[in-house]
Amino acid sequence: MKSVSKIIAIISAFTVTSCFASCSDNSNGQSLQDEVQTTTSMAVAINTETLAPEQEQQVVELADSLTGELENKTVKWLSFYDPWHPTGTGNSKPVSVELFEKKYGGEIVYYPTTWANQYNDLSTNILGGEGIDFFPATEAVPKCVINGMTQSYDDYVDWNSPLWSSVRSLNDKFVVGENHYLMACQATEGYVVYYNRKTIEENGYDDPKELYENGEWTMGKFKDMLTDFVDPNESRYGLDGWFNCTPLYLASGVPSISLENGIVKNNLADPSFEHAMIFQYELNKNGLVLDKSLFNYATQIQFIGEGSELFYIGGLYEIEKSPEIWTTTFGDASDVFFVPIPRDEQADKYYYNAEIDCYNLCMGAGNPEGVARLMECVIASYSDENAIAINDQKHKDDFGWTDEMIEMRNEVLRLTQENPVRDVYGGLPDDISSVISESIGKPLNGEDWYQTRESINDFVSLQIDQINSQLSS
Repeated sequence: MKSVSKIIAIISAFTVTSCFASCSDNSNGQSLQDEVQTTTSMAVAINTETLAPEQEQQVVELADSLTGELENKTVKWLSFYDPWHPTGTGNSKPVSVELFEKKYGGEIVYYPTTWANQYNDLSTNILGGEGIDFFPATEAVPKCVINGMTQSYDDYVDWNSPLWSSVRSLNDKFVVGENHYLMACQATEGYVVYYNRKTIEENGYDDPKELYENGEWTMGKFKDMLTDFVDPNESRYGLDGWFNCTPLYLASGVPSISLENGIVKNNLADPSFEHAMIFQYELNKNGLVLDKSLFNYATQIQFIGEGSELFYIGGLYEIEKSPEIWTTTFGDASDVFFVPIPRDEQADKYYYNAEIDCYNLCMGAGNPEGVARLMECVIASYSDENAIAINDQKHKDDFGWTDEMIEMRNEVLRLTQENPVRDVYGGLPDDISSVISESIGKPLNGEDWYQTRESINDFVSLQIDQINSQLSS
């Protein structure tokens, strides 16, 4: 499954990842809510023929490999987005849902909410005994553990089974105390750098794809290209995107807040994290980041297609929609491409910002067994070769992707799964997560990191000590 624009990021035709690490490049909850609720006026035909006959047979065979039965076949999903059903962006039914329907006769009922109201609506449904079964995302841990909105799913899965053992290490990264609360199905492709090859060629630059293949796609090279390209007097802009800061600093291998052995840890003073913050401060001071205040605080993706902007950082959801939509902003399909976030030369590995396809079991869930079986369908759809091939074909048919795009997506996935890094500050209580979110976005907006860190570090440390105390009790 995949997800929705930084948050809905996130509607993919085959897979959904509803996890996003947020960063405040002049963004806030309201702007995210607005983005999620914005729809295109372009008429796009939904692909109603979900699978070819031979693909149907492959799904049947994969369904037969799953075990167990379900007495209660309905699971209830509450969220600000719906990744389980076809949408108006040209995508079709996920393979995981095909599996769930064929093996268990399962049905997923969608309870819509908004980004701003999701936790209030979840609480209302829990208290009202509605029996909502599951909801997104990493931002729910650990705060929804503390406030009693989510429960451990350990009693409903067999960690020794082939499916669950294949994702055990990933799930262990998000243990709170000694229990699993975040149902992690796969570390999926993180954010990428978009560019227009025509722009690269016209300016005499090396193609970032070739730089990556030669091991030369680094933060230094990324900055050098931006420096050479940017010229405000000629309306030539550098780096665009709402969510640049998180994938850039996670390349250091160190998040601002981490979960380690079930304990929340403050990394704001870590030297590697500081180095990443200073790099972002320098990007702003050198004028390499698009000043959104000049454009009513909005991204200008169409500048990529027009050749007046060099790079845009975003999720693959940006082009996991009908090509009639994404080519209107990024440009001609033959020119649009993407590469991984650059490697941090000072890091010991090529660390990568990880999206996690993950879910939370509601407190008072009416059908936790059904959710566990659906999760197994999701995990199976990621690991089965036939399911992967079907997913690749869906990207070609539904989104107009090329084989080269499929190959690069797989390379980004490899990087993500080898050395995944996630920041969990979004899962802290709102008073502390908002402080961290605002603060770590400041360097990319031109504010000194050391002063910012000193103004919040004691408060963050005190709050985290209290959170760990609550979790241990």
